[in-house]
Formats: sequence, C-alpha cells, structure tokens
Amino acid sequence: MRELKYTLTLLLLAIAFGHAGTALAQHSGGKLSVELDSKTLSVQAKAEELFEREDYRRAHIIYLKDLAPIGDKYAQYMLGFMTASGLGVEQDAVLASAWYRLAAERGEPKEFVATMDDFLFSLDAVDRERADRIYLDLCREYSDIAISMREARDEFYRLRRDLTGSRLGATSSAMTIVEPRGGGTVSGDAFYDRVRRRLQAHLDNVTRMLGIQRLDAETVTAGELAKLEDQVRDYLGRMDTD
Repeated sequence: MRELKYTLTLLLLAIAFGHAGTALAQHSGGKLSVELDSKTLSVQAKAEELFEREDYRRAHIIYLKDLAPIGDKYAQYMLGFMTASGLGVEQDAVLASAWYRLAAERGEPKEFVATMDDFLFSLDAVDRERADRIYLDLCREYSDIAISMREARDEFYRLRRDLTGSRLGATSSAMTIVEPRGGGTVSGDAFYDRVRRRLQAHLDNVTRMLGIQRLDAETVTAGELAKLEDQVRDYLGRMDTD
C-alpha cells in the first residue's frame, strides 16, 4: 500500500501541477475537473509536506476540509488510504472503501479503480451494505455532480448579488469589483464574464450527467435552478450502488 501511495503521489501531483488558472471547476467529457490556482496548489503541497513529515492528523484535516470538497480526487484517494492505514484517523476498512470508490468515480486513473475493486472485493455482505450507505452519503457532499450543482448555485447568486440593482448600472465596464476567488480587482464586465463562464461550465456538467437539456447561464432562472437541484437530489438518492 505505501509503495502504491507514493507512486500515485508522483502521478497525481504531476497532473495537478500541470494545471494553471483560476480555482474554478470545469467540465470535460461530462466529468468535473478542477483548474488549480496558486492557493490551491499551495494547500496540496502543504498536505503532502505534512504527510511526509508523518503529521498525519493535520494532513488528514486538509485533505478532508480543503481539498476533497472541491473535487480533488487525489485528496479523496488519500482519505481512503489514510483511513485504511489508520494514519491520523481511526482505521476503518469500510469507510476507506467508500472514499476509494468516490476517488474512482470518473473511472480513472486505473490505479484508483484497481484499489477500489480490491477493497470492495474484500468486504463481506454486511460490510458491503454499510460501505454502500457511506458511499452514497459521501456522494451527496463530494461527488462531481454534487460539487458542480453547489458551485452552479453559488455562481448564479453571485451574479445576482454583485451585478444587479443600483450596484451595476450602464457603466458596468468602468466599475471595479474585488474578485472573491483571488482574481484581484476587475471591471464589472470582466467579473460578469468570469462568473458566467463558471456558471455555464457547472450547468453543462450537471445537465450532461443527468442526461437532460442544456441550460443557458445567460437566461437560467432561479426556478430552473431549484428544479435542477431537485433532479440532482433525486439522482443521488437513487444512485446505483452495484
């Protein structure tokens, strides 16, 4: 296991550090991917540093609180690895299998899938049933579709909070806004375009995974967004656990 962990560390860090740009989630072939800003990369590096120093408790906290919620599959894998090994957290093979399963939800990399299969195969019927329940609970918070839906809602209301009413008039291009995602100070038009593109990416990801008609970020309404959230909840509630 430890040898596999270090192999995957090198692989996933190479992938992660190959990205650049703002900390936003985008879609690619219906799967969520995350472009990583310098702050997120720094958090990833800090978690790895803590792990290498054997400060497992603090590393686990970062993986769980800062990285897993943004769809970082390597962090989700590491939560499985640390739980399986009892590093910084109580050892629990069933919970570990659920984290491994979530990390492998995209069907890649193959090492994640192989680890997931090995753990699930090792569980008896009772533990497998418990693992299924835990996995569904994790999916409601950390799966790609749950994250994209949450981000879509946040971006939708960010547009309406920051770019409506008296705060944004005909002179939007001259107006400056502090970008909350660490993008510095931008014009109203530039801010709108950034948020609109993020919103569209998440809407596309969710509707593609649900297999329903695409929604346009320019025209989507609060009612349509609420309906989409209901569809996501229904999807997660009936998710196949085989």
